[in-house]
Amino acid sequence: MLDTVRYEDEGYLLVPGLIDEAAVIALLHERGRFARPGAALSVELQLVHRSAVIRSFATSGPQVSLAVELLGPNVCFTHQQFVSKGAEAGAASDVPWHQDSGYGELDPPTDLTIWIALSETDENNGCLWVLPGSHRLGLQTHQQAHGLMAAAVAEKGVPVAMSAGDALLFSGHLLHRSLPNRTDQARHAMYLRYCTPDVVMVSAGNRPVLEDGYSWMVAGEAG
Repeated sequence: MLDTVRYEDEGYLLVPGLIDEAAVIALLHERGRFARPGAALSVELQLVHRSAVIRSFATSGPQVSLAVELLGPNVCFTHQQFVSKGAEAGAASDVPWHQDSGYGELDPPTDLTIWIALSETDENNGCLWVLPGSHRLGLQTHQQAHGLMAAAVAEKGVPVAMSAGDALLFSGHLLHRSLPNRTDQARHAMYLRYCTPDVVMVSAGNRPVLEDGYSWMVAGEAG
């Protein structure tokens, strides 16, 4: 059982050991099939139509039951991506403070990100930093910053070190960031996003999320 009270209060939860070593290896293999070699910050997204392994995991992996605990019985999968920071120590691989909803507003804002570490992550190689409770501030103004979206944040935040297979669950309104990888080993993670099926994509003309070609019901039913 998840600590839903803490999730409501802080906007995030760490779930140790969500997936085992075999699942980590399988997902890393799929990431490698689509990766752009040599990139300091590499993002491979929406691969569910190109990989049966990714599609099966996104729609029926152990994280789906966690999404049901937090969102209720009706859950829709809507977005997937791999995010990797290359092994070139000190390269520009940082991601500024942002909310995932800053990349596309949803209404109602029921979106849940499940960020799964596929390698050890710590302050040296670019782990996530979060700003506890910031989800209660609502959607913040975001500006373009070197191809990414960025929100103005004065606080330092809290680093979240994770082992491979751990998952961080957080609200689409939680402010988070990651700093550069300063090691000679790559840092890999997988990002999955879920929401309730009544959501519309405000930034796409209030288009229903289930009309997006990458979205599937993964639990319960749509209205």
